[in-house]
Amino acid sequence: MFTTRELVLLALFAGLVALSKVVLRVPIHVPGHSGMTWMAILLVGRILVRKPWAGTLMGLVSGILAVAVVGGREGLLLWMKYLAPGMVMDLGAFLSGERLHSPIVAIITAAIANTAKLVTSLIVSLALGIPMGYLALGLGLAATTHIVFGGLGGWLGAITVKALRRAGLPHLQELAGVREETA
Repeated sequence: MFTTRELVLLALFAGLVALSKVVLRVPIHVPGHSGMTWMAILLVGRILVRKPWAGTLMGLVSGILAVAVVGGREGLLLWMKYLAPGMVMDLGAFLSGERLHSPIVAIITAAIANTAKLVTSLIVSLALGIPMGYLALGLGLAATTHIVFGGLGGWLGAITVKALRRAGLPHLQELAGVREETA
């Protein structure tokens, strides 16, 4: 079970994810570039709440918020694009033994999470009847940029947690469950 404090943190980070899609919208027209910011936010939230399903819950809540705030061609199915990366964060935490604070683990997990968003978007687009030829046109470039920007987001998330720990933020070690010698 999650404590009230953990639920508040997860809701805060979920809100930041949804808000970042609106506020930090940079019109560079490169697929997956927003993963640099929201994978970092998702990763930091998952590091701070080291419990199974924390990433999934963050993804679900941010997806529901995104349906209301962000919008897009997916309509009500937009939440699925947020749920998948949250699930990947949980899987990455499980497989790494809760070592998401490690830059290498963070980069790999966030790159896969951002790519999971792309795959989910592809599945939703196919379900909505968008022709496969249209979707496949830029899939190779899109996959590459999702991996790169997701990895950058993972790296940013890992160095953010490290900076927060150095700043001596009260209770951060307790929340993150990271011992001093593992950083």
